[in-house]
Amino acid sequence: MKEQILIAIDCGKSNSKALAKYKGNTYTTTFPTRMQQVKRFGVEIQPNSYLVEFNGDEFLLGEMVSESYSDFNLNKNSLIHKIAIYTAITRLLQKANAPSNVDIRLAVNVPITTYKDSIQKRNFKSMVENENRTIHLIVNGKAFSFDLSDVTIAFEGMGEVYAKPEKYRKGYTTVIDVGGLNCTFCQFKGVQPMVNTMISSDLGINILKGKIGKYINERYGLSVSSDDLEHVLRCGYFASKGEIFEESKVFIEELKYDHLQQIVQFAKSRGYTFNMSDIHFVGGGSITLRRYIKQLFSHAVIIDNPLYSNCLSFLKILEVKYA
Repeated sequence: MKEQILIAIDCGKSNSKALAKYKGNTYTTTFPTRMQQVKRFGVEIQPNSYLVEFNGDEFLLGEMVSESYSDFNLNKNSLIHKIAIYTAITRLLQKANAPSNVDIRLAVNVPITTYKDSIQKRNFKSMVENENRTIHLIVNGKAFSFDLSDVTIAFEGMGEVYAKPEKYRKGYTTVIDVGGLNCTFCQFKGVQPMVNTMISSDLGINILKGKIGKYINERYGLSVSSDDLEHVLRCGYFASKGEIFEESKVFIEELKYDHLQQIVQFAKSRGYTFNMSDIHFVGGGSITLRRYIKQLFSHAVIIDNPLYSNCLSFLKILEVKYA
């Protein structure tokens, strides 16, 4: 019997996060889900960036790619996600020092809207499995070949519910997953998702960046790039020509609070009351909005490692499936 490696991938619009379990050890990788096609690329590859050759084309993936190359489509059945998933697999195979013939057991996520649609779900699964053809690619000069079959499709927004079932088994939990593009909601009765509560909006952090960019343009008459906005959100202020605009610190915080309010109002408009349920926030966006989450939901839980919370549940699903 061949050795097997369990790999869980949360391929988001902002970042691709992945976990692997092999021979009792756990390995992680994360990189920005940004990709541009290149040709005869000669620049030295920097950390957390990958030059990928796939099907005769070359792609640059990760930190070296501008924010403007992010994918803003809600559907994940796309080349950028396919390349990101395969690249994440190669990173974990390397970190685990797994043999070339290891049996890969993969779980990967899709938006809730895709998960609930059998045709979209099947098409995504077929794409990831490369239509049952062996996958060949070269990542940073190293060749990889592997097969993917029986890929497990998971949904966004499950948080750590399946990773820690004993913690969630008896109560009601509302999980709010604030991602780069999507904001996903799901209520669980124990560890069972309630289908009517599985909803998604496009109120991810990229929308907040857009609001900040619009405000800067109107307030200061200056245009800002996608990369500028990433820095603005991270630093908490806007600067131009070396000058920090102090008042920008205030309006950025106001826009964060307003954005969270919009997320909450969207949920309420879809039937959420937030009564009789524990509230758990996951996803990278919950870190950005942490201060105001605690204001609106003083007893809400912001998962300790929100970036990997979904992956931990995917990994648990694989452990049970292939035990």
